[in-house]
Amino acid sequence: MAENTEGDLNSNLLHAPYHTGDPQLDTAIGQWLLWDKNPKTKEQIENLLRNGMNKELRDRLCCRMTFGTAGLRSAMGAGFCYINDLTVIQSTQGMYKYLERCFSDFKQRGFVVGYDTRGQVTSSCSSQRLAKLTAAVLLAKDVPVYLFSRYVPTPFVPYAVQRLKAVAGVMITASHNRKEDNGYKVYWETGAQITSPHDKEILKCIEECVEPWNGSWNDNLVDTSPLKRDPLQDICRRYMEDLKKICFYRQSCPD
Repeated sequence: MAENTEGDLNSNLLHAPYHTGDPQLDTAIGQWLLWDKNPKTKEQIENLLRNGMNKELRDRLCCRMTFGTAGLRSAMGAGFCYINDLTVIQSTQGMYKYLERCFSDFKQRGFVVGYDTRGQVTSSCSSQRLAKLTAAVLLAKDVPVYLFSRYVPTPFVPYAVQRLKAVAGVMITASHNRKEDNGYKVYWETGAQITSPHDKEILKCIEECVEPWNGSWNDNLVDTSPLKRDPLQDICRRYMEDLKKICFYRQSCPD
């Protein structure tokens, strides 16, 4: 029987040490294939490796996202510079480390997570899934999480942070940006978007927490943890009540 030498070569290529001639890239490839548990984004990197596309691999794996307007934003897809399951887990681990340092009552006050309707089939990436993974990282560390049970307008998250007296919150959205993008908007306990020095300190913490922790991929915690709460009905009601208080022409507004 003829041996499947091509399959053997591809298998060896993906499981042996990587020798692209760039030690930084070799390390990054190894980390990605070890840490990523999303089959579609893992396959994207494997295909680039198999086809010898080192420049593309370098562009995707040898740099990280930085905070822009109070959060992270990039295209969805495979790589440390893109928004995907692994980079959101890493970002949330860094958030946890920083918030634990800033708030002694973090595990009493909790954290708010919301999301919009964005999604990308080719990377099996959606705002809802990224929100669940964000919640899972924190629930695995015994942090109460207020996770909205459906997509919500962005203002609901900072409003909920204030109303529920949470230490911070994240909205998974890229707002008005192109549909290929997604983002990780961070709000402080005041409900305001984070600014310096918080953004720089969170990035430092992310860089110290790049390997997924035990439990970080366990999105089943969203359905099983008693620390997960759904603030949707309460926040929707209170938001609309507060909105009426600042409507100066109430008679012109529909009920």
